[in-house]
Amino acid sequence: MKLRLGTRGSPLALRQAKGVAEKIHHLSPHVGVEQVIVKTSGDERSEFGDHAPEQVGEFSSALERELIHGKVDFVVHSAKDLPTKIPQELVVEAYPERVDPRDVVLVKTGHSFQPGSGAVVGTGSPRREMLWKNRWPESSSHPIRGNVDRRMQRLLREDKWWGILLAAAGVERLGGPLEGLSMERLGVDWMTPAPGQGALAVECRTKDNVIREILRELDQTDVRACVTAEKGFLQKWGGGCSESLGAFAQILSNGTLHLQVAVSGAKGGIRRGQMEGPITEPELLGVRLAEEMQRG
Repeated sequence: MKLRLGTRGSPLALRQAKGVAEKIHHLSPHVGVEQVIVKTSGDERSEFGDHAPEQVGEFSSALERELIHGKVDFVVHSAKDLPTKIPQELVVEAYPERVDPRDVVLVKTGHSFQPGSGAVVGTGSPRREMLWKNRWPESSSHPIRGNVDRRMQRLLREDKWWGILLAAAGVERLGGPLEGLSMERLGVDWMTPAPGQGALAVECRTKDNVIREILRELDQTDVRACVTAEKGFLQKWGGGCSESLGAFAQILSNGTLHLQVAVSGAKGGIRRGQMEGPITEPELLGVRLAEEMQRG
């Protein structure tokens, strides 16, 4: 049996797709996987320059379209790029892994990780910009787009930039920082990650029961619970994957699910909230925390 796996063509996306294909072959040796590269609107827009605004689902909609039309059998997304609402014909059958969900700052090797007054940091994320400026108000930001490897190359070229902000997962999956760059991980207590950051989401057609059974073997229930809580908050709060919002869930030693979030305050600044709940009701936990914070 051979399955067609739809993926973006960036080095990171191909690395993620390859990892999923290898997991499938390990768990189901009779199944072969062929990668099919799909160019998304997000990839096209990244070529328009630093100031092209992000749109909800720009990295996922083209993959889902190919899936719905039967051009591929399943697709692999970065979970943070997948909108909270997906087409009814599709289902996320597996969250196969989650690596370090934190954000990182990269600087040229030898430079301090403490930004000086007026330090310029590159980021394409409204969330990262919001949280960074709240902690380091004397620094300034510059929009940056493109794949992770291109962003690191850009930092090496820009003499006036102090650093850039990225997801640890992307840097790690590509083998770490480029030569000439150093990396520091940022604490989730202040740089709250994007919902789903560090996790992968494997999506297929709802009606394809044989494929769903194969993919189900990849699913990690703990990862699914955490991502579901984070996305539950996002959906109830309102906003897409580029919203200025952070949500991070983890399973505590007592077995309960803990969710912490950060959103922009109505009068400026950052509003933070947290809540615990049973691991069996992750979406409800996200919804309840959003409702509590919306009530003020």
